[in-house]
Amino acid sequence: MKGSIMVLILIVLIIFAGVAGYLAGKSNSSSTVTTSTITTTTTKTVIQSNFTTYQVYLDGIEFTDIFYPQNLPNVSIGPSNYTMFGMTPNRDPVIHANLTARWTTPLIGNFEQNMTLWNQIVKELGKSFGSAYRQATGIAVGPTEANGIVYVASDAGWVYGINVFNGKIIFELNTPGTLSMWEPLVWKGIGLVGLGGAMFDYQQGALNGFGGGHRGQYTGINGLLAFNATSGKPLWLVLTRAQAMPTGVIANGVVYWDTGDGSIYATNISNGKTLWVYHYDGSGNMASLDYYNGIVIAGFSQTYPTNMSAIVGVYAENGSPAYIIKLPFATTSSAGDAVMAVWNGYIVDGILGFQNGHSPLLSHISSREVMIVANATTGQIIYMMNITNITTHPSDTNNGFNPAIINGIIYQPTIAGNLMAINITNGKILWESPQLTKGWLQPQPTYYNGMLFVPAGNAIAVLNASNGQIIALYHTQLIMRQQLIIVGNTVIETSGTNWVFAIPISQILENR
Repeated sequence: MKGSIMVLILIVLIIFAGVAGYLAGKSNSSSTVTTSTITTTTTKTVIQSNFTTYQVYLDGIEFTDIFYPQNLPNVSIGPSNYTMFGMTPNRDPVIHANLTARWTTPLIGNFEQNMTLWNQIVKELGKSFGSAYRQATGIAVGPTEANGIVYVASDAGWVYGINVFNGKIIFELNTPGTLSMWEPLVWKGIGLVGLGGAMFDYQQGALNGFGGGHRGQYTGINGLLAFNATSGKPLWLVLTRAQAMPTGVIANGVVYWDTGDGSIYATNISNGKTLWVYHYDGSGNMASLDYYNGIVIAGFSQTYPTNMSAIVGVYAENGSPAYIIKLPFATTSSAGDAVMAVWNGYIVDGILGFQNGHSPLLSHISSREVMIVANATTGQIIYMMNITNITTHPSDTNNGFNPAIINGIIYQPTIAGNLMAINITNGKILWESPQLTKGWLQPQPTYYNGMLFVPAGNAIAVLNASNGQIIALYHTQLIMRQQLIIVGNTVIETSGTNWVFAIPISQILENR
């Protein structure tokens, strides 16, 4: 108990210190105020010499955004829209553009670039300090990019727009009493993030303990937030009971997204109107949605006391079910955590399953890593296979292992800390990389010019995509557990310690 209190106190102190340092030196010049009210939206705009503040009430809740127009890029590069986790259904966020950039941007509540100090604190307080910091303060997902702006959602409760050329902050949008684990999406000038995180409260624990609970209900302000993709000004809000952690997917001007109580929503992006809701008795955690030929695909983990783990496909037109792939062998949250990939009619997902032992203590459970390959149209499982020959204890946070698919080859991260290449049609293992991390490897690699860029703890590993051999290993003072993006000749990545950075690929490859 004392250790938990120390962890919480330390995190709070770090956040306050980060905020104080971050805000120091900002201008306090005179202002002009205008106010307008439309239905449930009230906006107060404060224009100052070098920034504009928007205070917007959505359904009675205040959201504050600070916009620095002088930091907008002079040139727009990248796509106009960014419509899903990893940019593409097969999860390969490579943006062709003319960009070679190097910058590092600290965000509010960051942990200094000092891995020695980080490791010392983790050693003294326990490894759960690291999980708690990342879940409550750091960044849980990778960045996105559109029109020359990098978008980042931080668990400290902020959404950022950053100039892709120089790393200067364009806007910083505060979401009160909550956080976002979405990769921010963009559609025709409107940005989207889900609200609500993984942290539980006492009430949630009681619900789960006595049965019938769903992950993340009533743990903060939950729902879907839309904002102006240039200025960050909040536009509309859809409130929900449970957190909206999995990144949604956009098709034809509609965003499809789900929540921790098993609800899948279709929402018109232009006006925030919900078109339909489908409910499945499971929990959506980190399993970002995918889309294939008019079918929205979502992953759900068990509720209590029955294991309802499944991959669910619903028709985008009306929300009626296309199929339900039941996964009763899935361990704890894994089916609702793993970010699936879709390619050429195949769904690929990586979870923990076939556990030995029983809850509630995770240390009493051992599980295997299982890769599932299914038909994206019918939901029929084509094959399943064990990944590695070892078992592991489930994590108290994320139990998903996220594949990428390139030209018929699955690149699957493993509990052994390495990457596997697998032929998607027959499940044949083509190669296994050397071990890249001491613990699990979970994020998707990013494929670029015959190379795989793999976030591996405090390093970025570059592998030969043909044989899995290490080409380069670029070490940092940051922690990376999320898929990176490549824009032009530049890698852009976020950190679990609340930093965003860009580095030319050529400089990474120098570390051979």
